[in-house]
Amino acid sequence: METATPLIHRRKAAFDDLSSLQDNFLVKTRDYRLQYAHLYFTRLVLMRPKVLEQAKKQWNSLPSKPKHVEKVLDVQPGEISYLVGTVYTEMKLKPNILNDITKDHWIAAQPDRPKYIGDDDSVYLEDESGRVKLTGMAVMDGLFVTGIIMGVLGSEDENGDFKVVDVCYTLPPPQEPIRQMETDEADKHVALVSGLGIGGKSFKPLELDLLAEYLTGEIGDIKEQTECANIVRVIFAGNSIVTPEIVEDDSKGKKYGYDRASYFTEPIKILDNFLREVCSGIPVDIMPGESDPSSVTIPQQPIHHALLPSARRYSTFHNVTNPYWSSIDDITLLGTSGQTIDDIYKYAKSENRLEMAVKTLQWGHMAPTAPDTLWCYPFKDKDPFIMKQRPHIYFIGNQDKFATELISDKDGQHTRVVMLPSFASTGTIALVNLRTLECRSVSFSTSFSN
Repeated sequence: METATPLIHRRKAAFDDLSSLQDNFLVKTRDYRLQYAHLYFTRLVLMRPKVLEQAKKQWNSLPSKPKHVEKVLDVQPGEISYLVGTVYTEMKLKPNILNDITKDHWIAAQPDRPKYIGDDDSVYLEDESGRVKLTGMAVMDGLFVTGIIMGVLGSEDENGDFKVVDVCYTLPPPQEPIRQMETDEADKHVALVSGLGIGGKSFKPLELDLLAEYLTGEIGDIKEQTECANIVRVIFAGNSIVTPEIVEDDSKGKKYGYDRASYFTEPIKILDNFLREVCSGIPVDIMPGESDPSSVTIPQQPIHHALLPSARRYSTFHNVTNPYWSSIDDITLLGTSGQTIDDIYKYAKSENRLEMAVKTLQWGHMAPTAPDTLWCYPFKDKDPFIMKQRPHIYFIGNQDKFATELISDKDGQHTRVVMLPSFASTGTIALVNLRTLECRSVSFSTSFSN
């Protein structure tokens, strides 16, 4: 007598789109006549009070009794004091708009580099009054990029530079308390995926099929299917499609202005069919990335639903912005598709991308290099990249490898930082437990060795 196959139900979780935070990323009207200086000024005005409060807590009780100097140009030589301002890094190798001008005049432009670090780079702190050069081991050994709002403790030396002995950043933003779950309550997971790379050289259709079957619970034995049923949501963090390189044939003319060689719809069709299959069994959020059909500047706007006609029929389908805030069972998530850390990496000495992601938490800002070297919309009266809350899960898409760390502070706040690799290159996704914040990777491979 055959035993009946047990019926497995997908677990459900409460979802909140955190519209108070998420709406800041939606650009409803565009006005590029605004100056980017407004964004720097707004960032300093909004973050300076909290940085100053942290500086007082950290340094006012020191025996030297340092005093706060409001303007960087009012520092007195030899006097122990602390300042608050915006970091500016002077780097001769850093690209600028003049490179584009040289290209227009047929002058050889600077080649692209993985990093723009030089031996004579300098770090400055500036405010409305001016800027002062920072020196000292605290600066030489630290990780600093343009756009950070921070406080520095030290004194002015004989060269007019400010020798730094300590630094501080903003007060930690508040974090929503984690809901206490019953001891017998089953675990719930959120699946984090980035870099499907459909249409690219690394794309493997069979691995994409395996991923779809895993997420919908159509693969493995009863134990594995039960584990899959605990996945309550999937977030795709950018670079889902890659426009393939097509060699144009000049011998074939265009017909009615339509050039087939430069128009290729297959990747978006494959993505649409894949999302339709996944959405049939589980809620899905899809963020745009650098290679996706969305705005170039951050915050990237949602991929237009008209491009995904099959997936959009499901109520479980959500096209969202990059960056992206949300809450699942009172667990707050914040993620980007990777451009923020990729840009920091170019201007930092460190090779550790996980360290850079952790630093953005300390800085209280997810994209400090925007708009200096990272393209973004020229906001005037707000800076949506300031972290007004501390997330429980903070993920970065399209990185070189999987990495994770649980960051805890003395106030009892915990954040799981997850670096997501490209699925097309590694076949790896991440699962985060919403109850414990534990994180593990799951890999899919169709490569077989002898």
